[in-house]
Amino acid sequence: MTLLRSGAIVALLSVAVLSSSCTTETKDAADARSPWDTLPVLRVVSSFEGIDQDSATFTAEAMKGRPWLASFFFSRCGTVCPALNSVLSGVYREFSGKVSFVSLTSDPEYDTPSVLHEYAGRYGAQRSTWAFVNLPLDSMISVSSNDLGLVSPTNPDLHSTRFVLIDTAMQVRGYFDSADPADVEKLRGILKTL
Repeated sequence: MTLLRSGAIVALLSVAVLSSSCTTETKDAADARSPWDTLPVLRVVSSFEGIDQDSATFTAEAMKGRPWLASFFFSRCGTVCPALNSVLSGVYREFSGKVSFVSLTSDPEYDTPSVLHEYAGRYGAQRSTWAFVNLPLDSMISVSSNDLGLVSPTNPDLHSTRFVLIDTAMQVRGYFDSADPADVEKLRGILKTL
C-alpha cells in the first residue's frame, strides 16, 4: 500500500512539473508575440502620393516601418468632421510618439495646402506626425475604397467616419468608429501595446 501511495505521489509531482513547464513556455511565447499578432490582416495599402498641408509631397511609401492611422474629412464640413478630428486630436496627443496620423481630404478641389495648413493648426497637428493630405480626386476615391476598404466619397460629405489602423508593413489591421467611445477606447488599448 505504501508503495502504491509513493507511486501516486511521484506521478502527481511529475504531472505538476510538466504542467508548470508548459505554462512557462506558453507564457514566454505570449510575451514574445507582437501586438500585431492578435489583429487580422484585412487588406494591404498600395503606394499613393499627394500634397500635404505644407505643400510637400506626401507618399504612402514613406509610412512603411511606422504604424499609422488614416481618416477622411473635408475642411468645410460643419458636422461630423470637427467631431471626428477632435476625437483624433485626443488620440494624437496621447500616441503621436508611437503612431503617425494621415488625414485625407474628401474635397481635393477646395482643400488646397494652405487651407489644409490652417485646418491642421486647429487641431495642433505637427506635420512630422500628422499629415493632412490632398490627393487627386480619382486617387482619393481609389485609396478610400480599394486600399482602405471604406466607402467611395464621390461627394465630399460621403466619406467614412472610421479611423483605419495600418501596421508597419502597410497592412490594414482594424477599423474604429470615431463616434463610438467604446471603439475609440478599443483603439487606445491597441495603441498602448505598440
